Amino acid sequence: MPRTTPLITFDMDCEPAIARLRAMLAAQGLRVVRSFDLRSACATPPDLTCPHHGDVPCDCQVVVLLVYGEQSLFPASLLLHAHRGQTQIEMAASSAQSPQHDLETTVRT
Repeated sequence: MPRTTPLITFDMDCEPAIARLRAMLAAQGLRVVRSFDLRSACATPPDLTCPHHGDVPCDCQVVVLLVYGEQSLFPASLLLHAHRGQTQIEMAASSAQSPQHDLETTVRT
């Protein structure tokens, strides 16, 4: 089971947070690929109650970004969870495929 490490919380919705994060990572010479988007993955009925927060309609968004360095074998995986105008960003680590330490350090910076 992957574990996550909290990195930062932006006081903004998911898409502006992703744009800001992409710019920050690109400035460090990193490439970002969007690998999962909850809203694109499933059709959400407008009256769906959020299973985590109880809101109707559910305004949660979950996005996974893969961050690649020039010489890293495996990407760093960032998990973004947006809700009520805030986007929490965490780094996921898996024992099977961990990013190289220098990539992880660059992403944290």
